[in-house]
Amino acid sequence: MKPVKMDDFSQGRVTQETLLLLNITTLRNQYATRLLTRRDTNTSIRSKGGIMMPNETWAMILDFVLGGKKAIKGKDDVEGVGSEDRICLVKANLVVESSNTMLLRCFRHEFDNPDDAVLAGNLESLESVRDFARYLACATPSTLETLKIELPELRRLSGPNDVFNVILDTTSTDFSLYTFCDVPDFIATMDGGGCYVCRGERFICPGCTGGIAQKFDAFMGCGVDLACPLCMGLRFSGIHRAFLQEYYWDKPSKYKAKEMREDLEDRLDELGYGEICVREGAWGKLELHTDSEPDPGSVPDSEPDSDPGSGQGSDHDYDHDSDHDSNPDSGSGSGSSAD
Repeated sequence: MKPVKMDDFSQGRVTQETLLLLNITTLRNQYATRLLTRRDTNTSIRSKGGIMMPNETWAMILDFVLGGKKAIKGKDDVEGVGSEDRICLVKANLVVESSNTMLLRCFRHEFDNPDDAVLAGNLESLESVRDFARYLACATPSTLETLKIELPELRRLSGPNDVFNVILDTTSTDFSLYTFCDVPDFIATMDGGGCYVCRGERFICPGCTGGIAQKFDAFMGCGVDLACPLCMGLRFSGIHRAFLQEYYWDKPSKYKAKEMREDLEDRLDELGYGEICVREGAWGKLELHTDSEPDPGSVPDSEPDSDPGSGQGSDHDYDHDSDHDSNPDSGSGSGSSAD
């Protein structure tokens, strides 16, 4: 995820229809910090009896607030969101701005989805992932009408606890409002990491998915561990598949293997899956194959509907940075900017 900054609004990267993630816990900590660090705090805030607290007491309160924030951050948290943080979906309206400050009024939204349902279950193909990414960028009924996927109704809540004021400035390094870089960001935060493609393992055997890999243009030979195209990202998975295809028969150099392993670990950490161990079949000495086994670029008779090993990447891989199609087998790009 990326923190929302002032120029995101001024340059149109974020609009009032963009679905954003608000970290309510961080927002409340920010409010308490601003309140307690005001110059007139020790004179403007008094007890019912009119007693002012000394600066040392305010310092202790501030330390408690910031210490509580640090205490809830887990080792494997998504960047910007702790495992115990309260988060929600919002849309933000610009209220007022100056040269170095911007006030946003954020309204909580939620999908009309059963509590036990995973929204990512609606994403059954590469095209549906791209459609959902478009909807995150502009969540309007008119956008939904152009998509081929069916999504639960998105509702704006109007309760007293569903409206938040967020202040952006040019100097803050502590953020509470974020944009979703890609669909895996949404899955990791709002869907709790639930993924029907890999069942939470974050890797798949691309030749043993019963046709699912083909729908995401992720098919190749067996005996490898491919980054899941849904919860790890289409583009990242495509780049990883190109690596596995290149070294399917030959062992990669130590440098290449180390580089790929680090990329996989970084991507897992970025999405909050740091507890997942990267298996050797994803980066190192791959399993030995016999001549009787299918070539990684061939499709068995039982899977006639795709030609995933032709060495050409998907024409539909979504690059959220450029919003253009990419060729994952070209090996370009990096995991940190993948879908």
